[in-house]
Amino acid sequence: MSPIRWGRAALLAPVLLSGCSVMQGFWSGEPQRVSGLLERTTDGFVLRECGSERVMALTESQMLDGIYQLASQPGQIAIFTDLIGEIDRHGRLHPEQVLRMQSHGRGCSDDSADSAQWVALGYQPAWQAWLSPAGLVRSDGNLTYPARSVVIEQLPDGALNAATPPDHQVELWLYPQACQDPVTGDYFHLRATLTVNGEQQRGCGYQGAIIAP
Repeated sequence: MSPIRWGRAALLAPVLLSGCSVMQGFWSGEPQRVSGLLERTTDGFVLRECGSERVMALTESQMLDGIYQLASQPGQIAIFTDLIGEIDRHGRLHPEQVLRMQSHGRGCSDDSADSAQWVALGYQPAWQAWLSPAGLVRSDGNLTYPARSVVIEQLPDGALNAATPPDHQVELWLYPQACQDPVTGDYFHLRATLTVNGEQQRGCGYQGAIIAP
């Protein structure tokens, strides 16, 4: 049996696993995904791209400015930012959506998005979950559990559910709602809940880099 199976609701609204996403236009041509250290200068925001020497000026964006004010700490010089935007012919980045903005975590060294379609996490208590073609992997801060086969359902409102069949012993929900972690202040573009054996934990989430066939 394939690690991931689609429920009937998913047939009504295909999601990332079929090459689409909750948010439209993420992965086809322009716009593109860029991550790096976001800095506010006297001339506006610049982004120092991860793994590159490229420094991109960003066009003015009330959306970006609002999230920066929400997630950055007093006196902070740079903050890790993962966003979707278009790069114009002058090399300026036009931000369209912020996937995450984090003062905490591993920043450019964080490869969680590289190996997953969706990532969810919380800090109190600490937990993390990764959804990929191999299934659902979760960690409780001490142990990382093997991948479990899941059934994926996408609801008309954009929410995504991944549950282990047939008893839903482990169940992950992702909601297309902005989320600020209450412990760290970090910003994410998805709200998440993880339920294990009836015990629910709340957190945030973001889109990974993998696209399923």
